[in-house]
Amino acid sequence: MSSRHAEARRRLAEIIGPDGLAVIPGAHEVIRNHDVPHPFRQDSAFWYLTGFGEPDAVAVLAPGHEEGDFSLFVQPKDPAQEVWTGIRAGTAGARADYGADAAYEISELDSVLERMMIGREVLWYSVGNDRFDERVTRIIGDARALRERMGGVVPSTIKDVSVPLGELMLHKTEEEAESLRRACHLSAEGHREAMRFARPGMHEYQVQAALEFFWRLRGSRRNGYGPIVASGANACILHYERNDSRIAEDDLILIDAAAEVDGYSSDITRTFPAGGSFTAPQRAIYDVVLAAQRKGVDLSVPGSTTGAIHDECTRVLTEGMIDLGLLPLSLDESLAMHHYVEFFMHGTSHWLGLDVHDRGSYRLDGVHRPLEPGMSFTVEPGLYVAPEKGEIELTMLAFDREEWAQRRIMMGRAAASALEDEEKENAEKITHRVPEELLGIGVRIEDDILITKGGHENMTTGVPKDVDEVEALCREESALPEG
Repeated sequence: MSSRHAEARRRLAEIIGPDGLAVIPGAHEVIRNHDVPHPFRQDSAFWYLTGFGEPDAVAVLAPGHEEGDFSLFVQPKDPAQEVWTGIRAGTAGARADYGADAAYEISELDSVLERMMIGREVLWYSVGNDRFDERVTRIIGDARALRERMGGVVPSTIKDVSVPLGELMLHKTEEEAESLRRACHLSAEGHREAMRFARPGMHEYQVQAALEFFWRLRGSRRNGYGPIVASGANACILHYERNDSRIAEDDLILIDAAAEVDGYSSDITRTFPAGGSFTAPQRAIYDVVLAAQRKGVDLSVPGSTTGAIHDECTRVLTEGMIDLGLLPLSLDESLAMHHYVEFFMHGTSHWLGLDVHDRGSYRLDGVHRPLEPGMSFTVEPGLYVAPEKGEIELTMLAFDREEWAQRRIMMGRAAASALEDEEKENAEKITHRVPEELLGIGVRIEDDILITKGGHENMTTGVPKDVDEVEALCREESALPEG
């Protein structure tokens, strides 16, 4: 994959320019307990630029530098340590296998980087790394002292490298899109197998095992994120990851899980009946979510925005909530007063790539950015009627939805929120009783979308979401042993 990473470095180097120098630290190995580490996963931005998978490395881009544009600082070869933890690339491997123009042992970082800063006016670095910020500050100070002896300039400006990196990572090349496509197709097949495998009486973690067995067998080394396998009312917990409940006969099972391929993660959610058939209340909520999700996918075209997709999905969901008796007022009132957040409290979309919540700005100049070919993201509306929502208190706000949004633009988020909180405190409140048969039902449906020149590609159509197809798949026999 070296050509992929070399192209990413070239694109970033064009932005940095000959007066800049970028420092991008890799991830640090984290101890799980005593002397046992968590499974290591490289920092996504560092991986994007280098493809280097060892911990505690640092990449430096200095376009036009006499020692080369790309320097890599790595852990040294250590035969005694490698017996325990595996073979390291070392400086020779960094050059030969990862395309570094120059390579150094990580212990040399301070002195070499201090020297490389001479003649550079801008340091591109993402502040906020607790393990590295102080070190970078100290190196800049040492470089300034060196400049006084040697002459020349050193960086007087620090720019956030995560901003251009985020823009580059947001727009997928065809090679990146193919890795994402493979992750999506593999993840979809795992979901299909989970639908066949899951049965009442199992524990959620057994269904998780079926997914992961399938992915590992087909070549994915790791999950894209912690799997959510939520049965019954657990599906109303958005980031439920305990996965230890026993699945009951009439439970729905919400699975939000995906595999990683070449570092790229899919992100799929499906909700299906453990017993093979939806109950009438489950089907009623599912139909609303499916209608909203299909609407969101249809709107995923060049020139649209994630904001427009969210607004339209929210409208469809809110109409459904009113029809189901979850909300008591009209559509316009329910939207204006944000009553839908009682049952739909998250965004509809997020960028997707090396990070499951990938990098890149959602707004440009304060407004939602238009979707462009090469952008990948999710469409994932849901409804969550938690058991404790049998009676809800709704605030009758004095301002509508558009006014709320305008306030945040004109006043700033903090000031607008303070004013809104004050108005809410003094506003009229009503109490509404939610239909009992809907309590404890949570449904989310999520697909992964790649914007194309002519529209979009839904990369996760391999796992069904139509009710009849879902029920039919749940009734198929799994090839996996149950225990």
